[in-house]
Amino acid sequence: MLRMTTRRKFIGRAVAVGAATMTATMMSPAISAALGEDANIPARLTLERVLFDERFDAARLFAAEAESRGATTTAINGSIHDLWYTDLYHRWREGRSPIAGITDFRSLFLLEMMAADAGMKVVHRVHHHAGNGARSHRIFGPLARRVELQDRFSVAQDHWAQCAADIVTSWPAQSALSANHRSDIASAAMQQLDAETLISWIIS
Repeated sequence: MLRMTTRRKFIGRAVAVGAATMTATMMSPAISAALGEDANIPARLTLERVLFDERFDAARLFAAEAESRGATTTAINGSIHDLWYTDLYHRWREGRSPIAGITDFRSLFLLEMMAADAGMKVVHRVHHHAGNGARSHRIFGPLARRVELQDRFSVAQDHWAQCAADIVTSWPAQSALSANHRSDIASAAMQQLDAETLISWIIS
């Protein structure tokens, strides 16, 4: 009798484990679909908006690509003051809302100072230097992504603005926590930039 009870318990446990495994296997795709994410793809940083300086053709291409990827874009025209006083100042007082964009150095410099007051900072930036009819791209941020991002710009060539938009709109949320990564973002401020240099960036 003892042997029969043990066998029944064993069979019962095996069935229960099998059912649980089957349920987990069947539920995983449903859960992933509900979350809108693939379990194998890192969660993306949720951007509140993407800024672009509409004076530049490349910035407009950047914005169009960002919009095609679901981002909300906001145009500026060489100045962020109106946007700051009417929107960002109040928004950042309520909470830290990550943003990205492509601007000249002056606009980013002011945004960076304002972001610091809200406990935020630039975690990724690329200097897109103009010269000899082409753009070169110097990347600052998590060192672990340097080679990957440089390769992407090399492949993109004339479509570098769209590539830059793809990078900021697909930025992994974990990489926005720059404290968890070796980063050279601080050294970006020491670079000499001219008026033709555009900068794509993420503030988080």
